[in-house]
Amino acid sequence: MDKLQKMHTQILEWLNEIVPIIKGSLSDDLMIETKINRKDLVTNIDKKVQDFLVRKITETYPTHFIVGEESPELKISDNRKHVWIIDPIDGTANLVKQLDHFCVLIAYYENDIGKLGYIFDVMNDDLYYAIENKGAFLNNQKLPMPEEISLQEGLISADVRDWYGKECFGRLAEESFDIRYFGCGGIDSIHVITGKFAAFATSKAGPWDLAAQLVFAKELGMKVSHFDGRELHYLDHGDWVISNKGAYDDLLTILKGWNC
Repeated sequence: MDKLQKMHTQILEWLNEIVPIIKGSLSDDLMIETKINRKDLVTNIDKKVQDFLVRKITETYPTHFIVGEESPELKISDNRKHVWIIDPIDGTANLVKQLDHFCVLIAYYENDIGKLGYIFDVMNDDLYYAIENKGAFLNNQKLPMPEEISLQEGLISADVRDWYGKECFGRLAEESFDIRYFGCGGIDSIHVITGKFAAFATSKAGPWDLAAQLVFAKELGMKVSHFDGRELHYLDHGDWVISNKGAYDDLLTILKGWNC
């Protein structure tokens, strides 16, 4: 068993242990706090899952660095030989309001190269993962390369809260087949990865929102970048897009006007 396969097996064990932490906590009273505003939520489940993952990673790989959304004290070092990026609950508002359409995001990088990426749709028990040079999978079934979808024929996911009223959003609605938005970047990205959407674009993100998807994009031949076409780094913040090759060029023509 090679090193990545061994790490993959360990991560699968951790994710199995996360399920009762999340589902068991849903039956209790959720402790909900706000961060930036009343719509930016964090719960005791976010914190439990992050604490669990940090403990597992630290115990197993004590020299590795961790970047986590809910732990601002976790800082990245200039030494990026081994880096983990985790979002314990992506789509916390969906967890609170729907008990669905949220996921766990995990990524592992060596020397700035994506090696492993995970998107775990907990409530539907669907685990998407990507392993460098081995492809992308759903519940151990290898995913095919998505067929090319044009912007005109594709569904596009975009953060409508931040885009409403912008000229470029009107163009996007007009030139794409239609707009969809789950309110969880991981779930929206799954729909691009599996060829159901042509693209997902958001204007606000951190490393925990995109690091796993970058591994999938490489394995499935998808396009990722900032809105202006700049290369996307896994530790970047701000705007980004993951897109089917067939829609990318036309989509970027529109996204470059996002600040209009």
